[in-house]
Amino acid sequence: MELTFEKHDLLNSLQVLQGVASGRTTLPILSNVLIQAVNGKIECIATDLEVGIKIKVEGAIQEDGAITVSAKKLADIVKELPEDKPIHFATTANDRVELTCGNGVYKIIGLPDEEFPQLPAVDGDSLTIDGDVLRDLLYKTEFAAATEDVRYFLNGLYFNFLPDKTEVVATDMRWLALARCERLTSENVKGFIIPLKAVKEIARTFAESGTVQISIFENQILFADENATLTTRLVEGDYPPYQKIIPEAAEGRVVVSKEQMLHAARRVALLSNPKNYAIALEIDTQQLQISAKTPELGEAYEPIPVESGTGRIRIGIDARLLIETLGHVETESIAIEFKSEVEPIVFKPVGAESHICLVMPMRLES
Repeated sequence: MELTFEKHDLLNSLQVLQGVASGRTTLPILSNVLIQAVNGKIECIATDLEVGIKIKVEGAIQEDGAITVSAKKLADIVKELPEDKPIHFATTANDRVELTCGNGVYKIIGLPDEEFPQLPAVDGDSLTIDGDVLRDLLYKTEFAAATEDVRYFLNGLYFNFLPDKTEVVATDMRWLALARCERLTSENVKGFIIPLKAVKEIARTFAESGTVQISIFENQILFADENATLTTRLVEGDYPPYQKIIPEAAEGRVVVSKEQMLHAARRVALLSNPKNYAIALEIDTQQLQISAKTPELGEAYEPIPVESGTGRIRIGIDARLLIETLGHVETESIAIEFKSEVEPIVFKPVGAESHICLVMPMRLES
């Protein structure tokens, strides 16, 4: 095989694939990327047997062929090559790869492509989603998904297709994030859970896509645009009835500046107990005061003004969850709704009714 690339074309593809190929594995070939040139196109492929990504790469083909080579090592070398010189990529005897760029020559040991796993074919019911909408749904929810929960169905995002809208939900039962968009699905597509690892790779792979095609077949799902495809297994299981924990009505509601609350929470959290990161929110119609008190460290409190509000409450919350939630709010103001000290605190970005976050309260020491 003999190919020629511009640096940015090859490097951009390798950087997308590294998230899949760089994981820990007992199979050495899974840390490799498959580079193949056939039928007039060049493709780079990586998989960890759970998530697989295939990307078309711009380049010139002098001779068809295929080889696998360490994704990390190849990306590290390409990253350091000069921008203004083409990269000549060729296979030699004994599954070696030779890179030539300017006066530099780099020889890497590869593995034959026959050992590389085939990506599963997915040819089922499909739907199309706007790329900006997809990225927005993922960004507003994925942070709340469980990362190592034994309840495996929480380790991902749930796409729920309702008659009039689509909801994407993530929760680990301490907090919940929900984002809505218009109804996406065809009649044959049911709700599904995408594993969290795949969610992160989807955002990276389709970071600039205008539209993305989604195809579902049995326990596999495929995302595709004109340049890339990503396949992953779906998480099996029934997602919990999350609608039941979203309060239908609130006893109190205040609106505050998101930025002011976020920065105050970060500062006050520095003196929270590192065992549980509990801070207190004391809310009334005039101000919201954030405070923390830890005997071994000290105490802190900081008030921020309320733009509008009704009701009053003193409620505990995990500072880490609060800061992460506020960090994914994209509006200037946020509404905080509450009922009691033991029911979820609801955060609603003002002007973005399609986004809701809940955080379960913590017990405060008297």
